[in-house]
Amino acid sequence: MKTQEMFLRNQQLSTEFDLYLLDHPEVADKIPDGALMVFLPEFDKDLAKRNRILAAKMREKGQPVVYVKVKGIAASRLEGLSLEVA
Repeated sequence: MKTQEMFLRNQQLSTEFDLYLLDHPEVADKIPDGALMVFLPEFDKDLAKRNRILAAKMREKGQPVVYVKVKGIAASRLEGLSLEVA
């Protein structure tokens, strides 16, 4: 997997996680300040493995780590979308 592909996959996970937190603010309360967030998608074992390796390299001494296990991503969160072109 190329670095750019890894970045794009993690970017999608990060965006979806942010949207999840908007709907579930109680989850955000469980995340320690300054934590290193590590996405572990169950549907993408290669990315999960690479994220674990990268996290081990990036983690600062004493820094809390939060492993975000993701079973899947829905095709779209948008409902009732319409466009009006003027």
